[in-house]
Order: sequence, then C-alpha cells, then structure tokens
Amino acid sequence: MIFRLKWIFLGVLLAVSILLLGLFLYERWSRIYLPIKYPPPGNLVDVGGRKLHLHCMGEGDVTVILEDGLTTMGSLGWGKVQPQVAEFTRVCAYDRPGIMWSEPSPHPPTADQIAQDLHRALDQAGIKPPYVLAGLSMGGIYIRVFAELYPDEVVGMVLVDSAHPEQEERFPPAPVNLKPSPVKSWLNRQLAAMGVLRLLHHLPNPNAGRIPPEMLPQLKAFAPQSNLAVEAEAQLFDRNLNRAQTTPSLGDRPLVVLTAAKPVSVDQLPRGFTADYMRQERAVWQELQAELATLSSSSQHIISEQSGHLMYFDQPSLIIDGIHHVVDEVRRR
Repeated sequence: MIFRLKWIFLGVLLAVSILLLGLFLYERWSRIYLPIKYPPPGNLVDVGGRKLHLHCMGEGDVTVILEDGLTTMGSLGWGKVQPQVAEFTRVCAYDRPGIMWSEPSPHPPTADQIAQDLHRALDQAGIKPPYVLAGLSMGGIYIRVFAELYPDEVVGMVLVDSAHPEQEERFPPAPVNLKPSPVKSWLNRQLAAMGVLRLLHHLPNPNAGRIPPEMLPQLKAFAPQSNLAVEAEAQLFDRNLNRAQTTPSLGDRPLVVLTAAKPVSVDQLPRGFTADYMRQERAVWQELQAELATLSSSSQHIISEQSGHLMYFDQPSLIIDGIHHVVDEVRRR
C-alpha cells in the first residue's frame, strides 16, 4: 500500500511539473509572439534604455495628454475619447512602464518618476508644449505632479473622477482591506512568470462586460505584465497620494473637474461592502471633488449621474466636451 501511494505521489508530482513547465514555456512564447500579433498603434519611444508606448493623433497648437488610472488598459482605455479630440487638436495617450506595450522600469513607480518618464517620452518624440493634461482617477494625481515639475509647459487640466490627496484620511473606515499585501504581490509575480495568470485570463471574467469587446484580445495578451505594473503602483498608492498634497494650485489656468455620481447597484458592490457604507463614501467623494475644482480660479465642476468611475467608457462625450472647453479657453487667451 505504501509502495503504491509513493508511485501515485510521484506521478502527480511529475504531472504537475510537466504542466508548470508547459505553462512557463507558453508564457515565454506568448511574450515574444503576441506583441507581433498585436503591434502597438503608436510609437515605442526610448526613455533611457527602455521604451514607452506613445500614441499621438491629430494636429494643433495645443497638445492634450491622456493619463489613465490604476487599470491595465493604458492608452486603449481612451479609445472612445482620443479620436474625437484629434478632430480639434493633437492628442497623445500612452502606456506607463510595464503596461500594455511599454517596457517595465527598474525604478519604483512614484508619481515623480511617472511624470519624468512621460516628459522624457514627449521630449524624445518631439511633442512640444503647451500641454493640456487629462487624468482619470489616480491619473489625476500623476498629472498634478507633472504640472508641478513642469509648470511652464502645462496650460490647462481636466480631472476625470480624479483621486484626491486626502481621500484615504477622510473616507469612513473601510469594512474590508483591499490593499495588496507584499506576500500577494510576490505570489502574483511568480504566477505571472509561470504563465498561470495568462491561463486565468482566458477563463470567463464577470467584469469583462465593462470593457469594449474589441479591446479584450489585446488586454488578455498583455495582462500578466500589465497586472504586475498596476500592482506595483498600487503598493505606492498612499505614498503617491501624499506626494500630491504639496502640489500648488493651477492659478487661473482653465480646469474642468468631471465627477461620476451614478449609484452603484448592490450586485456591483465589492465583497464585504454594504450599500450604507458606499453612500457614506460617495458623500465624502462629492466633497473631495468639489475641493478639486478650487485648484483654479477658472474652473468648471460637472457632476454626472449617468457615469460610473470609468467615465471614458460610460460617457466619453463628457470628457471630450471638457477637453474641448479647456483647449478653447487656452486658445482664446
């Protein structure tokens, strides 16, 4: 009996080893083949021994820069916004290091490092200022740091349901801790290297309905790399929020603040969260968004009850109109 159990154990161990080796080889092959199957729509720009994907469209005397939030979609997320903005000025979307087509960075993804990478990419690509910056969610924090580092180059801003530097301090205590742990981060890196994350992204995903179908093949192709990059940014979430507390006001530069106010249905709540908690959090969120509108003496604050947080999917026309308003104000001046 012991002899038979020993051989069963060795057989299972051998099968698991063969499976993991197969997944590892599949992952290596995928990282070579899939960028060829899905080439970048823009250009890969050298930013010092590594490349960032920068996708620019249109022409104009003002360049709009689109900064995504903590998502794996990068430049693709702006697919319903960018072509329409390109009809009245030049507009550039890009992928932060490690996301989609951009190569990973050896540096921690601090807000300053992200802003410097973007500035270097724009400079190397010959995309000269003035810039109007548009940022979704955490992207709003990153563009505020960019505006502080390069104040003479930024002439306007659009904050799309943007994060606020004090939000974690002022939100009611969360019933569940959703912040990634170092152990989970390490485990995800191993699973990504072994091809397990790629396998999981081929399984049905209940959240896939929020993403335009034409984006899904590319997102799945680059998911293992992109997930790790977003997770690294999430590890520095609090640090980057705190960094933005010292950013100055925009003076009288035109600013549009767009706030999502669509109620979240019970079936969409994160596990452990209650409808009562979400109502409290949303009330604080509205206060924080109103404060963002005070960053400039020339601002507009628009609240939309038709849009959720990913406004570039739910109501792209609102973002386009906000960008158009800021660009027109810049040109009028």
